[in-house]
Amino acid sequence: MKRRRLAAATALAVGVLAVQTGVASPVHAAAPRYASTTGSGTECTSTAPCDIVTAVNQAPSSTEVIIAPGTYSLGSTGLVNSQSAVNVHGTPGQPRPVINSNASPALSMLGAGARVADLTINQNGGSFGLQVFATGILVQRLEVHSSAADACAIGYSGLVRDVLCVSTAAGGVALEDSWGGGTGLLTLRNVTAVATGAGSYGIRANSTSNDTNLDVSARNVIAWGALADIGSGETGTNSESDVILSFSNFDKIEELGGGNVTNVGSVATNQTAQPIFLDNTLFHQAWNSPTVDKGTTDVNVGTADLDGDPRRLGAATDIGADEYDTVPPDVTLLHVPKPKVHKHKVKFIFVASEIVTFTCKVDKRKAKPCSSPLKLKLKRYGKHKITVMARDIVGNVDPTPATYTWKLKHKHKRKHHHHQHHH
Repeated sequence: MKRRRLAAATALAVGVLAVQTGVASPVHAAAPRYASTTGSGTECTSTAPCDIVTAVNQAPSSTEVIIAPGTYSLGSTGLVNSQSAVNVHGTPGQPRPVINSNASPALSMLGAGARVADLTINQNGGSFGLQVFATGILVQRLEVHSSAADACAIGYSGLVRDVLCVSTAAGGVALEDSWGGGTGLLTLRNVTAVATGAGSYGIRANSTSNDTNLDVSARNVIAWGALADIGSGETGTNSESDVILSFSNFDKIEELGGGNVTNVGSVATNQTAQPIFLDNTLFHQAWNSPTVDKGTTDVNVGTADLDGDPRRLGAATDIGADEYDTVPPDVTLLHVPKPKVHKHKVKFIFVASEIVTFTCKVDKRKAKPCSSPLKLKLKRYGKHKITVMARDIVGNVDPTPATYTWKLKHKHKRKHHHHQHHH
């Protein structure tokens, strides 16, 4: 019986996919809903966005919910949606919207075919930071920091990739895939799951009741926990819990009551040496981390990492949510003053090829941090020069900073010449 019900849910997820690929399908897609930090009302259109709670919580099935960049401080109000095939996301290439929440869960998606992407969630207390629990889910490019029992509670079946889950709670779990009753395969690709509290787990998968077949297929995954990097357990009869890892970084495992984790030595591509991180917010790898260039690729591996860098930047794909970035940023000037101007005030607009911090040098002055648009007021007449430099998150510097030279000229008053007529 359980198996048949799952088959029906899978058929639904396939119908939803057809909508997204433009193939005719019986599932009707609703108009996209838009949320912004200043949004209000209930229209939720691109011209009249609503607030994030209205946009997410009232979205009907098969709806895309587009969250504008910015910081959303939600207090104890949770984002919760149980409709099927709802797709909540920020915009790739733009700064991830930041959701600060004390709610439990901060974001919960419980409908078949749920999708979540390109968001940052910071959550305090309670039980779940992110809860995506259904068949046929897709979760990608998310950053979740939580002091709850589970930072990311993700199941039943589907794909999770390029995701960072960080738990700071005592006894916490960075990525939890524990449930009972049914059959589900959760695929993990390029996930970094870090739990720092006492007695914590990086990844845990427990079958919690009878007649459960729980499988996790993990590749290019970093798992770190204080008690165990990976835990797998079984309770009940006719149940199984298997976590199979390849090309992944983990060491301490806990197997309870028949739970099974790929034994470290049994897959030669796994590694046990500690990963080396540059920071403990986004967990960027250091150049000498054992995880660099030690992953692999397959049909489920994404095209971009959590920063939006290309998924493969070296000899091979890296292990974890971060791809070690050796590519320097590139600055482009989009707007500059004319080569000769009479106005003392000038404006520059510039962009970089990735997320960077800018530094600007004007004439012989000291270089200073700056941002676009940049407005300058210059007193001195004559030639001026600006240099815009960029440094990315891991410290790569643009080798060819953008420069521009212009001249500030005096306004000449027109002189009227009186011509004498000679007879």
